[in-house]
Amino acid sequence: MPASAGRRLEWAPRALQAYIDSLAHIADEDPRTAGLVQERVEHALDVILLHPGIGVRTARRGERRFPIANTGHVIVYRVTLAAVRVHVWYRARQNVRRRLRVDANGG
Repeated sequence: MPASAGRRLEWAPRALQAYIDSLAHIADEDPRTAGLVQERVEHALDVILLHPGIGVRTARRGERRFPIANTGHVIVYRVTLAAVRVHVWYRARQNVRRRLRVDANGG
């Protein structure tokens, strides 16, 4: 078993709310698609928990970015000894620089 397998998953409150809001918005249009997005996110997070170095390093030390396949969404996360913490959830077409700046200051 990889050493990272014991890590837990944590979400920053703002990232979790953005994820929930995204699923709700998608479900309003197509509930089946919302279910698929949720499955893909859960799978991606399972992979990250097993292989936390899989994401692309960002300009911020200790931070990694990981696109969720076939969803158009991206997560930004940090790895600690005990957890993988999702700091940001966003639509890939959003103004990412602004969002990352806001989240770094309190998200």
